[in-house]
Amino acid sequence: MALCRQAFTCSKEEDKKSFCFCRCVQDVKPKPLDPEEAHQQFEICLYDICCKAKGSFFAKSLAPYGFPPYFLRRKGWHISAENPKKFELNDDAIGLNAELRQQLPQFNFASSYKSSEVVVVGNWYCPFVFIKDGTELKKQMKRSMFYEMTLEQRWEQFFTCQNDKINEGNSVLVDVALDTEVVLIAGTDKATWDDRNVVEGVIWFKNYGKDGNEVASLGLRHEIVERMKWEQQRGGWQNQGRIKQVEENRENSNGWRRLSCYVLVERFVLRRMDRSVVMTYDFKHIDKVKTIWE
Repeated sequence: MALCRQAFTCSKEEDKKSFCFCRCVQDVKPKPLDPEEAHQQFEICLYDICCKAKGSFFAKSLAPYGFPPYFLRRKGWHISAENPKKFELNDDAIGLNAELRQQLPQFNFASSYKSSEVVVVGNWYCPFVFIKDGTELKKQMKRSMFYEMTLEQRWEQFFTCQNDKINEGNSVLVDVALDTEVVLIAGTDKATWDDRNVVEGVIWFKNYGKDGNEVASLGLRHEIVERMKWEQQRGGWQNQGRIKQVEENRENSNGWRRLSCYVLVERFVLRRMDRSVVMTYDFKHIDKVKTIWE
């Protein structure tokens, strides 16, 4: 990275300058980060001298006819590394634990519980350049150079009813409309957003007060949002918000007192390195429903 949210960029053939009857490569200034821009992507190659690797490198552009900045394209540069304490990650990012995700959380609690225990089934890290955290960039970098993203599972109650004169017999019609996507800024403030409204590659999530004024906002690069939705769709999630089905009590022929229905919720939690919550993003899987009869 060159400057804050700026990326080194390859120059093009038309950027060359004439000098002493030659066309010379002229480096261009860093530009705003765009992960889809091929001119901001480089291949780091090992520089061999006499067929012996000397631990030195050079870079090539992934874009045709692109020229990396001089300090990258010159042959023979070396890499040194250090690990400042403020950049240390809390633990390894294992990615998705597909086997654990398929097992689903245990369903062995009383109907008085609104949700089951949470199970973490995935862990990733996001560099700060993909997140606009509602503060000055220098403060954001100082507070959290990386953000931790976890994927959690839980069973959440969405319907409950008592056995009264209306619900006589051993069957109940469950007809409930659900928000299949719910975003909370800081884990508390419900947000609105539009996936189609992408501003400079960023999708904005905003919370408004009763007076209609914006209270809080958070921006995510569209690649992050798309990856979350891709992961959910891979797990069977569908953007449909209605559960309508007849539940039958087949466990107790002597009648029932209460019915509670639960839906599987998968939640992405984005945290700063100090563990404070930036946002939560819930996806409700209406194809995965369980019931408790009492």
